[in-house]
Amino acid sequence: MANLAYRHNLITRLTHWTNAIALLILFMSGLQIFNAYPHLHWGSKAEPEEAFFSIYAADEEGDIRGYTRFLGWRVDTTGILGIQQTDMGPFPRAFPSWITIPGFFWLAGGRRWHFFFAWLFALNGILYFLYNLGRGHVRKFFFSPYDAGKILPMILYYLRLRRESPQEGEYTPLQKMAYTGVFFILTPLIILSGLAMSPQMDAAFNWLPAIFGGRQSARTVHFLLTFLFAFFTFGHIFMVITTGMINNMRCMVTGWYVEKRLNPEGLKQGQDDFEVKTEGPRNGEK
Repeated sequence: MANLAYRHNLITRLTHWTNAIALLILFMSGLQIFNAYPHLHWGSKAEPEEAFFSIYAADEEGDIRGYTRFLGWRVDTTGILGIQQTDMGPFPRAFPSWITIPGFFWLAGGRRWHFFFAWLFALNGILYFLYNLGRGHVRKFFFSPYDAGKILPMILYYLRLRRESPQEGEYTPLQKMAYTGVFFILTPLIILSGLAMSPQMDAAFNWLPAIFGGRQSARTVHFLLTFLFAFFTFGHIFMVITTGMINNMRCMVTGWYVEKRLNPEGLKQGQDDFEVKTEGPRNGEK
């Protein structure tokens, strides 16, 4: 038995896709900015030879090689990081042009793209949070101490070592933990660390870089959090694919999700969370 459930309202869908585009451009323009100074430090000083992480090129007797160095440990990353082959020959470049915005080296352009979509991401996120807070949707994915006891059973269920899922409601405990971490820890930190790198913001709020231990520390935190965001995004995409890509994508585009239920009594489960229909939209809903 299949039923049509309205899961995602229009605001949720619009803010979701806006954030998806914003995060992609923020990631790619951020790598463009990093390419201008491909070193990471902790503190306030920025001396390349004192960096704990670097992506660079080196000329070894006429052979240009790309390297990535972390705490003195060096790895040859030629062909991936540090050097890019062009029509003019090898060109020193931390991240290749195909993954940066703009594709050519332009720090000012990268900063413009980055700042515009950073504000879009922040304002869009505030709209999503306030709207869904008012609708009571936020509490559905908020991780609570009660959910902590279900983490191990949920992992065992995914590993097929447990027959029944401990999930209650619309989100699993693992999803709740991920979403709560992103919304209430990761997002505020990446916004604050980004603001802490701005000289204008530092002049007005000198406590901003101080809470990270200096502007270079804020830059390092911002860079690391960027890849945590990327890791979360890939995990999210993986779950979308493995749990029914067509159904999940249709739900995030139209709001309607096809649910399969074994018996009529199953209709009772989840009706408090979303509306269930068996014949599709009614009363002019789309």
